[in-house]
Amino acid sequence: MRVILDTDPGIDDALAFLLLAASPEVTLEAITVTHGNTSVDKCARNALDIAELAGLLNVPIARGASEPLVKSLTVAEETHGDGGLGYAKLPTSSKSVDTKHAVDLIIELVHKYPHEITLLMIGPVTNLTLAIRKDPTIIPLIKNVVSMGGSIHFPGNATPSAEYNVFCDPHAYDLMLRTGFDLTIVPLDVTYQCIFQPRHIKALDGARSEIVKFIEDSTRFYMEFHDEYQKIDGCAINDPLAAALLVRPELCTYRDYYVTVELAGNHTTAKTTADHFYATGEKPNAKVAMGVDVDGFMEFFIQRVKTL
Repeated sequence: MRVILDTDPGIDDALAFLLLAASPEVTLEAITVTHGNTSVDKCARNALDIAELAGLLNVPIARGASEPLVKSLTVAEETHGDGGLGYAKLPTSSKSVDTKHAVDLIIELVHKYPHEITLLMIGPVTNLTLAIRKDPTIIPLIKNVVSMGGSIHFPGNATPSAEYNVFCDPHAYDLMLRTGFDLTIVPLDVTYQCIFQPRHIKALDGARSEIVKFIEDSTRFYMEFHDEYQKIDGCAINDPLAAALLVRPELCTYRDYYVTVELAGNHTTAKTTADHFYATGEKPNAKVAMGVDVDGFMEFFIQRVKTL
């Protein structure tokens, strides 16, 4: 499976890197970086360093959008730390970002591998929407898109109603939904059932020591945030679930929905809404993960990371 990972690392993004690196079913053609959990410059630095930790030495990493399409820039350093990776400190990679902009790299790879590229979007989807604006001919050539984003029944984690990735660039998410992709959405409804706790770190016994230390140091900050602000014992590892579904789609159950994004609500801007009862008369535009095998996912994540 040929995959472009579009990401804003980010603690849980970093865990998704590790899972993908440990999954031989996936060929990472590129890592494209966007704004989101921190600035695009910090995200690019993190992507380089995490890729080196994970052994993704030959994967091009390209810097992309530095701000949303319309709204002002948002970062989540209170959630992920000033550098984006919590308490973790990684050696500075000798790798450099690709000379191409992320948007151009996406376009190039989709044309190089028509109908073969899966786009795994685990941050704001600004890069994808800029790519399809620049070259709409790639739209039918993209095999499918898997997006960690949105919330259907579950409360928002950026506002009372909005999930963070959508909140960062709701106009981009709206455009993606209206493009007609074969789209799978992995919302908070399933990711917030997957709570990573200290017992899961202990279960990593036998994994490479540098990786265990990175996971422990990064998630400790994440867990402190979840405890203080959300009264959760542990932390939701949103992005690794979306990555896992590339290999093990049966870990979730799905519903076909017509999904929209609120762009102008006083209290609900960036809220994703699913048409459960076909009230709009619109055909579904996304397959939405609505149930998850939590124990199966956690076991899959732990066992894969232990192989790195």
